[in-house]
Amino acid sequence: MNESPVSRPLARHIIEILGSFGTPPTRGIQHFNVGNKSLLDALDEFYLSSYLQDGGAAYKMVIGDYGSGKSHFLYCLRDVAWERNFAVAKVDLSPVETPYNDQKKVYEAVAQNIIWHESDEAFSDETGLTRFLEGTLIRIAGGPLSLETLANPLYRGLVDTLEATPVDSPAYQTAVLAYFDALIRDNEERLDSLSRWLMGEVTSPDDTKILREVGVTGKINRPNAFRMLRSLCQVIRALSYSGLILLFDEVDRMASVGGKAEKLATDTLREVIDRTREDLPGAMFIYAVPPQFINDTVPKYPALQQRVRAPGHFSRVNHFSPLISLDTLDLDENDLMLAIGEKLIPIYEAAFDTQLDHTVQRANAVILANVARDVFLDISHRRLFVKSFVVELSRQHYGEEHTITEAEAQAILRGQIDELSGGETPPY
Repeated sequence: MNESPVSRPLARHIIEILGSFGTPPTRGIQHFNVGNKSLLDALDEFYLSSYLQDGGAAYKMVIGDYGSGKSHFLYCLRDVAWERNFAVAKVDLSPVETPYNDQKKVYEAVAQNIIWHESDEAFSDETGLTRFLEGTLIRIAGGPLSLETLANPLYRGLVDTLEATPVDSPAYQTAVLAYFDALIRDNEERLDSLSRWLMGEVTSPDDTKILREVGVTGKINRPNAFRMLRSLCQVIRALSYSGLILLFDEVDRMASVGGKAEKLATDTLREVIDRTREDLPGAMFIYAVPPQFINDTVPKYPALQQRVRAPGHFSRVNHFSPLISLDTLDLDENDLMLAIGEKLIPIYEAAFDTQLDHTVQRANAVILANVARDVFLDISHRRLFVKSFVVELSRQHYGEEHTITEAEAQAILRGQIDELSGGETPPY
């Protein structure tokens, strides 16, 4: 990931999210990312810049405890994927909801969470397949849409390419082309019906009539959901993207499902893994889970265990392994937290247009990191450290800069624990 000087608005966004919640911000992660470069480089070398570009497909599992950086890692991988011109869908699953009890819900989750990304940091990313299609059309057409776009050679080339591309579901191919046409003609009635169909939502009899007028028959349902997901992957590649990266963040939920729901979810997960490997051109499925899922849940289901079992963790020399462990990073725990702290100091300065004593604040980062690791053993110390250090930077900024004592560090960290343990915020 290319790192450039952080702007004041982006710096403020980063500091606000980290100081308030300790969770990774959706933008600007590259400005304080450390410790996972070898993992990201290996994924880029063996998959994003090569195998997936040629139409291959793969899946990986990111394993880490609560607060170990799973969401952070997924954001980093998302950014690398965007640099390689992939479309990305990031699905954050709640503690009570999973798409793995229904194949159609897997498709819906992807359609709802595929991201339309603007490289300009002044624009916030938006989600949804129809927004993604609209943004892609405007980008390819080279500007705002009007009836003149229908004769635009760039648009005609897009239509010709999409029509010539083999897509498993002709109805899906037709729906995307009809959606583009309706966008250009500003036909809201058709747009609404096509949007509901493409998003996998319930369609009405009136929708069915409109859809038939443009040649779209049938609907997206459980039996054909993976065929439709494959069709989406084919369309995305026809739209000149390298492929589709599917990032599913379980938010430490899967290990505690249990019962019939657990078996159904693991069966569907196994099918997602199989389909990714065999049926989704240019796609990579990344699934972030806590260690308990691998150690306690997976062994109960031999078919899933066969697909997840590996003799070692993913690395450059063992890139075939599906298991990416966040316990094996480029830096040891103390050096990792210190490196994060060193990167956060200039970000804080940019956010509030101030200048801090780097020697003092680096010493504070060392003390907070040591105490977070050694004293608060049962707490997610990476996340605890990040939130506490940002809050302490503010205290030092508006108070008197000084090197804190170990007792102060304990008090600072203890003061953040209640906030981190209360409510259901996503893990850092």
